[in-house]
Formats: sequence, C-alpha cells, structure tokens
Amino acid sequence: MPKLMPLITAILLFVFSTSAHSHTDEAEAAVLAWLEAIDSGQFEQAWEASSTILQVPLSSNMLARTINAARRDFGAVESRRRVRVIRETSMPGAPIGDYAVFTFQTRFENKPQITETITPHLEEGAWRVSGYYIN
Repeated sequence: MPKLMPLITAILLFVFSTSAHSHTDEAEAAVLAWLEAIDSGQFEQAWEASSTILQVPLSSNMLARTINAARRDFGAVESRRRVRVIRETSMPGAPIGDYAVFTFQTRFENKPQITETITPHLEEGAWRVSGYYIN
C-alpha cells in the first residue's frame, strides 16, 4: 500500500486540476459571452445572464446607464487579452461560493489600454457575472 500512495496522490491531483481547468474554461466562456453582449449594446441580454448578486441592486436599464457612463468616450473594442485569472471562495460583500476573477487588457478605439476585471460566480451550476470593473 505505501508504494501506491504516490500513484493515488498523482491521480487525485490530475483529476482535481482537470476539474479546476474545466471550471475556469466554463467561467471564461460565460465572461466572454457577457462582454460580447455589453460590447454590442445588448444590456438586457447581459443582465439576464448576470448573477443575482449583480441583478438585485441593478436593473437592466441601470446596468446600461452605468456601463455607458463608464465607457462613454472609449469607442469600440479593438482587442481584449486575458492576463490573469484567480479562483476565490469569497468576495467582499458577497456570499461564500465559487468565484473567478478575470483580468483583461483591453484596447478600445479611443483608449489604448484599459484594465477590465470581471468576476463570475458559480450560481446553480452556471457561471454568471457578478461584477465588472474598469481601470
């Protein structure tokens, strides 16, 4: 049995890392779909795909006004590159759960380098955006 422990440990690490990678891929797909909706002005669609953490304080109209005000002079998105993703189990002011924090370097028509941070939350088996921040 002692000789099997390293093998069992390696198998478990592989299974858990594969599962974590799959969750990250699913979270990123949800984030990119949400950003695509925002980029194309489909705020109702983005709001419907959002977490209740974002929906409760913001109506779809408030989401549209907030995003439009924050990105007013930026122009169209020219490129977006993910630079980091961090997994978390808690976020300030939010319930304990499964979160990912994605950081993108985004080039807009009138702003060459903006940092976007998008936080999806695993809610009822689906990743849904719960926060969006621009720097």
